[in-house]
Amino acid sequence: MRPAFLFAVALAVLAGCGPSAETLEQRRMLAAIDALRDAPAADLPGRRRLLDGLEKHEAQTPLARRARDDCAAAYRLLIEGNEATEAVRKALAHPETAPPTTLSDLAAAEEKIEKSGEAMPGCEKAAAELRRAAR
Repeated sequence: MRPAFLFAVALAVLAGCGPSAETLEQRRMLAAIDALRDAPAADLPGRRRLLDGLEKHEAQTPLARRARDDCAAAYRLLIEGNEATEAVRKALAHPETAPPTTLSDLAAAEEKIEKSGEAMPGCEKAAAELRRAAR
């Protein structure tokens, strides 16, 4: 290799030509959002852990904060609704011991899932904007 080329590469590395801190933050946030989105729907404890991790993710830029907050809100409603639905399903497996609030619990679970569906486009939009910015 030519010494001039090696010198140019060394200068580029020393000058910090890698991704900026903002870009790295955006990519980490996207990875956390994607992991939550791609997690198996039936693995509620796993999704809950991923959601908790997303909510604790530091975000310095407004774009990363918005993506984190919008996606955490949408997925929190979805996960809570699915957990409540699962609890109702288990209660109905033994109707003789099911609490009298079982049907209202089911209605509340369905409402959370519906609200999640309404909030999900905001998450998707914020994540898409973050994805464009992280390129």
